[in-house]
Amino acid sequence: MIRRTNLSDVVVPFLAVGVICYLLLQFSYESLPPFQWFTALPIAALTIAEFVIARRVRAAVRHTALARPMTALAVARAVALGKASVLVGSAVAGASVALVARVLPDADRTSAAQHDLKVGLSLLVVAVALALSGLGLERAGINPNHDRN
Repeated sequence: MIRRTNLSDVVVPFLAVGVICYLLLQFSYESLPPFQWFTALPIAALTIAEFVIARRVRAAVRHTALARPMTALAVARAVALGKASVLVGSAVAGASVALVARVLPDADRTSAAQHDLKVGLSLLVVAVALALSGLGLERAGINPNHDRN
């Protein structure tokens, strides 16, 4: 049985990836190519897809009228996808916070840092949205008529 995601499941990848990325950016930022804004698009697409899937899973689990039934395996896969998305979203959020922290002091002096700041902030927004949609998808697979684990 999969346990529910708790705060430490989100904080540990956020901090670990954030610290590692910040240290790497301190030593190698100048040698990296410019970050691209469209990096956030696949994460945003996954976020939207998970919100849609969560609605379907929630309706099937709660036996809402007109809801198409889902197999238990499909619900379990959706819950696992949600749990994985929470972890990935928190890790990407940590990396984007590291990028923002690295380029923020130089953003008013160089256009490259200003551009990378915008990319970092957009990544942060979609990463947080991915983590939230993952939590929603994970919670959608929980039957409200059973005991909490």
